[in-house]
Amino acid sequence: MAPSMDDKVTSPLKVTMAKVALEAGVSRATASRVFYGSTPVAEHTRRAVYEAAERLGYVPNTMARSLAARSSDILGLLLRAPDNPAYGLLFAELQAHVSAAGLQMVTVAPSRHEGAHFERQALNRLLGLRVGGMFVSTGVIRAEMLEPFLDLVPVVVVGRPESHPDIHSVSYDEDYNAGLLVDAVVAAGHRGAAVVVPDHSVSEHRRGVAMVRGLTERGVKVYEVSSPTFGSREEGAREIVELRREERITAAMFPSDWRLLAFLPHAQEAGLKVPDDLSLTGFDGILPGIDLMGFTTVRIPVEDAARRAVEVMRAQLDERTPPRHELLPGTLVRGRTLAQAPTAR
Repeated sequence: MAPSMDDKVTSPLKVTMAKVALEAGVSRATASRVFYGSTPVAEHTRRAVYEAAERLGYVPNTMARSLAARSSDILGLLLRAPDNPAYGLLFAELQAHVSAAGLQMVTVAPSRHEGAHFERQALNRLLGLRVGGMFVSTGVIRAEMLEPFLDLVPVVVVGRPESHPDIHSVSYDEDYNAGLLVDAVVAAGHRGAAVVVPDHSVSEHRRGVAMVRGLTERGVKVYEVSSPTFGSREEGAREIVELRREERITAAMFPSDWRLLAFLPHAQEAGLKVPDDLSLTGFDGILPGIDLMGFTTVRIPVEDAARRAVEVMRAQLDERTPPRHELLPGTLVRGRTLAQAPTAR
């Protein structure tokens, strides 16, 4: 026998707040205060409303609330490639601190193959959701692309260097962090090194340029390896192998651990032993299993960046203040992929 209408489960999206209030024996206004926290509600009342919502499968309509309000406690996050461990950890930390601050966050994450055009569209979508503020955590979109949004909502750039005078930022000190790796490579006696310098990522480009500059200032012969293709991690691998075969380099430096990891199969195929034939360094220090792989890298302070970014955003929601650019130093991780140069042994 077919189920009766009474037996059918009502879609959570069709359960209204009025129904929840009726089920809990309170007014609709009281139920609204429970869900949206506008004024204090007695604990027994709060519990009754939540229990009624659970029985009915009610989903609070946060979108309707933000449309009705002049401001919103819903924040937007534009996140680059959450499958990248560094961005994935940043997302998790931001979400935790946003929740602890009594706010909410909606995230838009273009794939790692989508460029600046897609990220600009994502920013427009976040504004369409009437978010009260936006975190921007991507090394692809440039500061000038953020300018149209600055008068609309507070914008905090997280995890990448930013010098725009009207944009708040909490980022990793890429120049300092690159210097840590340069010091380690020079101390190991390397006099010829390849450095991968991507074009499309603000953070990775800054890291590569800083490593090239630091090595050059220390008298090391530097071979800059370009990576112009967006989303490519292996680009430049053949050039690095050829430079080693020609005995021009004894070390290669990558602006991310993922790029170092992508190079390893090429080194193996070429018969190069790491670090006996070629020393390698990465960047980020977040990659799962990195301690087992023994990468020499810099651990960036993702947790601190997320905490500070939410503190800055919270302050901006209360009162717009002049922008600040905060730089957070990382920590050198001495692994097994960097050894004394063959000529220095």
